[in-house]
Amino acid sequence: MGRLEENAEADLPLEANFVEQAEYIEEAAFTTLSAELPDEDSIVRRLSVGGAKLLVGPRGCGKTTLMLKAFYQLLRDVDSNTLPVYVNFKISLKLEPLYVNTPNATFWFRLWLNLKIYEGLYEAIALSHRYRLPEGLPPKTEITAMLSAIEAGHVDAAKAGDLYNMASLSQSVSLILSENNLIRCVLLLDDAAHAFSPRQQEDFFEFFRQIKSREISPKAAIYPGITTHSPTFHVGHDAEQIDVWARPDSSAYLNFMRSLAVKRFNGDLPKSLKVAPEALDFLAYASFGIPRSFLNMLRTIYHEEAEPGFKGNIDRRKLLEVAKQSRELSHSVYDSLIYKLPAYKHFVETGHGIYQNILSTLKEYNRSRDENNQAREIGVKRPITPEMEKVFGFLQYAGLMMPTGANSRGVKGVFDLYLVHFGDLVTENAMIGRRTKSVPAFVKAFAAQTHQAWPRISPDTLVASNESSTPFSLILPHCQACGAERASENARFCQNCGAQLKTASLYDDLTKQDISVLALSGKIISRIKQHSKIRTIKDILMDSDRQKLRSIPFIGPIRAARISNYAEEFVA
Repeated sequence: MGRLEENAEADLPLEANFVEQAEYIEEAAFTTLSAELPDEDSIVRRLSVGGAKLLVGPRGCGKTTLMLKAFYQLLRDVDSNTLPVYVNFKISLKLEPLYVNTPNATFWFRLWLNLKIYEGLYEAIALSHRYRLPEGLPPKTEITAMLSAIEAGHVDAAKAGDLYNMASLSQSVSLILSENNLIRCVLLLDDAAHAFSPRQQEDFFEFFRQIKSREISPKAAIYPGITTHSPTFHVGHDAEQIDVWARPDSSAYLNFMRSLAVKRFNGDLPKSLKVAPEALDFLAYASFGIPRSFLNMLRTIYHEEAEPGFKGNIDRRKLLEVAKQSRELSHSVYDSLIYKLPAYKHFVETGHGIYQNILSTLKEYNRSRDENNQAREIGVKRPITPEMEKVFGFLQYAGLMMPTGANSRGVKGVFDLYLVHFGDLVTENAMIGRRTKSVPAFVKAFAAQTHQAWPRISPDTLVASNESSTPFSLILPHCQACGAERASENARFCQNCGAQLKTASLYDDLTKQDISVLALSGKIISRIKQHSKIRTIKDILMDSDRQKLRSIPFIGPIRAARISNYAEEFVA
């Protein structure tokens, strides 16, 4: 999710090449526009074989791309004995109101998961152009109708027969495999546990654990830091975890990003990036291993070159401005946690102070160091409190801090190491001490070999300067009747007035948010409000054919799709 900026033209010729989410790109274009990620062969191979796997990384790091590469490779390999099924669960939070309004939400959510996999089976067979459907499968029209009913909250209109339980689903998969002389079905479950509802996440992992069998190998894409597993699910035992966030200090990183840029510009980089190759490397480092952020910056450069009077080069000031946009992408994802995890509002706010203290520590540490020996990571001394671990998890989810392992310093203790967002190191002047900083100097500092020197930080000092006296307190919903605070998270009745306490729907709260929370420029938000009745996230989601967005001046089909995708991702 990048910040969509104003431009005089609605859609430029290559605009479609900069679609950031892989799931919205058709297969032919996907193959043409995708570059090979670091460790891609190993990751895709593990996604294509037996066994349960969890693909872990922050938003925009390439999880969907890797899943789709595994999907298309298996689907197009005529010698493969494996049926790939890709299912995207992005809208799963849409079912969250059922957990508030119905007594058997787990049943309906599990049914919905089964139906989504049936839908994926039908789609995979149709796309393969060679696999056959056996007799006895549930009708596709009925599956579609039931999915629509459950997603709309009309569970009374959805059939709940044994035809759609897990046993029947497993049997249907067996029939398909037998009909086509295949031995295995790989379920590629994208955006799997992304719903910010702990009960939904727990129900998903219970489903994930139970669907695994000799014939069915589930793989799921999840976020770090905010995922709640079920009590019976154990990472390592029930599924292997695969970390896919590309390290920006690895030897293969720059070649990957350069290749991605060339592909998105149809094989010919714009003049401004040709004459100054260090500019492209600078943008790659500033994206901090998040291809989606990199694409957003490339789009900005593309639009810059389309402006009347463009002089043919991107100066230092503009590059630093684009780098600032990149880090704002990750910060906006972090800030969205206040809406998505309202109980942890104080944690999120405290995290801002912690992160700024980390940047200040790095800035002071690097002040007198040589440009070739600038620290890019910090070491946090163990033990780390559960509250602090929660905040670090949030920072990982947003793509601001990357865990890189642990380091023992003998009697000085053991330190957990984290790379800090390179875009912030640039914009917060935490690297290179001299007043005037050149783009080549930043590239040289980031490209320098990793050193063992890094500032060591005690967790206590990170929170010491925070102004709040309760930096890690939970915010519980107040009583709807009298407004009194809840006694505890599990309280069922108000201790003040005795009224039964109700739980608000997270999905409903998110869709009521003003469109200003999306990563859109102020000018575009003003234009939308001036030329349409769209005011909330819900208004955009209800504009399913995007006709209302398309009616707004200078919003063409690609830009309308991007705005719609931003709204979907806000509730994902």
